[in-house]
Amino acid sequence: MNQHSKGSRWTVAATALYVLWGLLHLGLGATMVLDGLAAAPPPDEAQAESLMFFWCAALLGAQAIAVALTMNRLNSRRGHWLNLLTLGVVDAAFLVVMVLPGHVDIIGGLSGPAIWLLAAIASTLALHRAPTTA
Repeated sequence: MNQHSKGSRWTVAATALYVLWGLLHLGLGATMVLDGLAAAPPPDEAQAESLMFFWCAALLGAQAIAVALTMNRLNSRRGHWLNLLTLGVVDAAFLVVMVLPGHVDIIGGLSGPAIWLLAAIASTLALHRAPTTA
């Protein structure tokens, strides 16, 4: 097996994992936004902020999918850094603000960061083992 075929597998794995991360966040965010808006406009600041959080989760999920399908699948350095840094910062903040204080259960709270970590490893290995694009 040559280096290119090994790298291609890492590229495919990274793309799939970033798409999975995106689908998880897009689905959760959209579901919570639709549920939140179905009842009525948010009655207080805390519920409005919660709704905004889920809007952001959905948009970041869409961004992760778009970058994965247009850049990570081509083993793009820019795509690598976009999803690595953007989603990494989001997941780190989520862990500190939501998981550690106990607002989210530990299993559910670690699923996104675990997927991101695997995608980050796969995309880094792809960059080192296969031809890259800009």
